[in-house]
Amino acid sequence: MPARRAAREVDPPGYPRDLIRTVLVDWGTTLRIRPIRPDDEAGLRAFFTRLSTRTVFQRFFRAWRQLPDEWYPRFVQVDYAQRLALVAEVDGADGARLLGVARYEPTDTDGVAEVALVVEDSWQGQGLGRRLLEAILDAAATRGIHRFRADALSDNRRILRLLAETVSIESSSTEQGVTELTFVRRPRGPSDDDYFRGATTTSVGEPLR
Repeated sequence: MPARRAAREVDPPGYPRDLIRTVLVDWGTTLRIRPIRPDDEAGLRAFFTRLSTRTVFQRFFRAWRQLPDEWYPRFVQVDYAQRLALVAEVDGADGARLLGVARYEPTDTDGVAEVALVVEDSWQGQGLGRRLLEAILDAAATRGIHRFRADALSDNRRILRLLAETVSIESSSTEQGVTELTFVRRPRGPSDDDYFRGATTTSVGEPLR
């Protein structure tokens, strides 16, 4: 275990430690949100195995039993600027366990990023989805990205409600059971920041391909 911890202390180039934060979810558990790292691949694979078929379908629009192996390196290797992913994790006896992932990727439209979000089933409904969404949008804003796009299954009421309550939606259109939204980050007041930070000291069934 000490060797494992020591190995994780070496940050990849450009790793933005300023994005690491501790949050308190609704049922009183303290979690950590931080940028993803290349050495998260094993944890991400384990995270996928804990997702229900329904959550996998809502995230990838296909009920994958196992994701293609070649996807994982791309998931964990980001440039922390144009491509960024944040993970939520909790410490346990066997080490840190990933509970959720939020990311943004560039699109064909200049200045617009696509946002994706997924939370482990047993942690949905506890405010973690909102905290991850706020964190990824905040990080994007500091990198000059202010407009976003997301695709969600039209019957995924939880993610559609989360977006309606958290962002300012500019447009929404539905075709063949998929709702595409464009939106901007909603300005937050001090009370919203307190809610988001929780115990800060430093999926939600989700959409999006």
